[in-house]
Formats: sequence, C-alpha cells, structure tokens
Amino acid sequence: MSVETENQLINDTRSAYEAARVVAATVETHFSRHLAAARERGEDELASQPDAHTIETMIDAAFWASLRHEEGNSPKISLAFLPPSKLFNPSFLARACR
Repeated sequence: MSVETENQLINDTRSAYEAARVVAATVETHFSRHLAAARERGEDELASQPDAHTIETMIDAAFWASLRHEEGNSPKISLAFLPPSKLFNPSFLARACR
C-alpha cells in the first residue's frame, strides 16, 4: 500500500461500519443528558463529553475488533473515554489511527 493511500485511509472521516455513523449523534445526546444530570446532582469528577465523531470512531474500532477471534474465542471489549492523566498505566499509539 502506498503512503498516499495509507494517509487517505487514516484521514478518511467516514466510518467503515455504517451503524457507527448512524448511532453516534444519538449516543452523544444520551451521554450529554447523563452528564447534565450528574452535574445537577453536584457531581464534579466527571468524564468529558465525547463528540459524535469520537463516539463513531470508538464504535467502529470496537466493532472491527470484535470480529477478530483468537484461538476460536470471541474478544471481550470494554471502552473508556477519559484523558490519559486519569489512567494508571496508559498505553499510547505512535500516531493517530485516523
């Protein structure tokens, strides 16, 4: 694969998994309501609000990862959206995936 093709794939903003794009705005609204309710209860140690594009990217990545079987076993996937400063032992990618 040429570098140009690879860069085009990385910079493509459309999800390969169309359902991720379809539900991202709805999920964003859902999270927004939960964050607003938590703030009304006086909670202050809250996660930041992911935007629809971030949600789409996370759903897309989780979907494709879920299709990868290891020795016949389906993967168990958990996602968390938080800044690296909140992690105990963070791992970082050398470059952005998208």
